[in-house]
Amino acid sequence: MARVYDYNSFSSNKIGSERGSYTFGCHLKYIDIDIHNKPEEYANVSDAKVFVEYSVNLDIKKTGIDAVNFSINTIELEFSVDDHPNPIKEFDIDLTPGSTIDIGQVMADVNSSPIPTDPTGIRIDMNGSTDPKKFNVYVSFGKD
Repeated sequence: MARVYDYNSFSSNKIGSERGSYTFGCHLKYIDIDIHNKPEEYANVSDAKVFVEYSVNLDIKKTGIDAVNFSINTIELEFSVDDHPNPIKEFDIDLTPGSTIDIGQVMADVNSSPIPTDPTGIRIDMNGSTDPKKFNVYVSFGKD
């Protein structure tokens, strides 16, 4: 379940404004995370979790909501790699569009119904690299 970070903005923007921007955060578990094209160092991922901080922008007209737009602010990826017979290795990668990863490499996939706005899954294409600048990330929102 997503969490509202700026409740004052959330509650004041509900009163007939023309544009509303809200920031949320949501945890995704291993089952909702698809990591592929992993490099050899990450071959045996045994556990993963993701925290996605995202914004939802509403374009509101007198007749109703005109558009719902999503943007991803940051993604925190934590995962473990089973390197048998060695101990399990843990990794923590922060993906911040415009900083640790190019803005164009982090995309929001909006399903046919964008509401509820919680992220429903994340797909990370590592492109055979441990360098986050080479990853492509797709975050799915809404329901089919």
